[in-house]
Amino acid sequence: MPNLNVYLLEGHSDAQKELLLARMTDAVVDCIAAPKASVRIFLIELPRTHVSVGGVCLAAAARAGEPVPAGGPTVHVFLIAGRSEAAKDVLIGRLTGVIGEVLDIPPAPVRIMIFDVANTDFGMEGKTARAMGR
Repeated sequence: MPNLNVYLLEGHSDAQKELLLARMTDAVVDCIAAPKASVRIFLIELPRTHVSVGGVCLAAAARAGEPVPAGGPTVHVFLIAGRSEAAKDVLIGRLTGVIGEVLDIPPAPVRIMIFDVANTDFGMEGKTARAMGR
């Protein structure tokens, strides 16, 4: 643990995505002192036909020549419960900053959501995190 799901509109280069994953991993390690080997990030690329903002499909708006709302990215961060509010605040800021630096996306459309998972509700190696002493 921690696990991150990054929902990103398609269109970024492989080099950008690789750098994003590396820099996000470093941010998690630095902000919450997680062992690097335990950080897992899943990048989910979405076509603009699969995203709407305020009920407006991004692809439909682009086809119609209308202003296209900013559609993300959104990051879901799953952590074993117990991190301080301050640590989570720093992590949200760092992840938002990494996205901006690597993908040139301003902070306004970026969404970071942290989900605290009880150590009895997260499993590794067929055991709960609690049973593994976490």
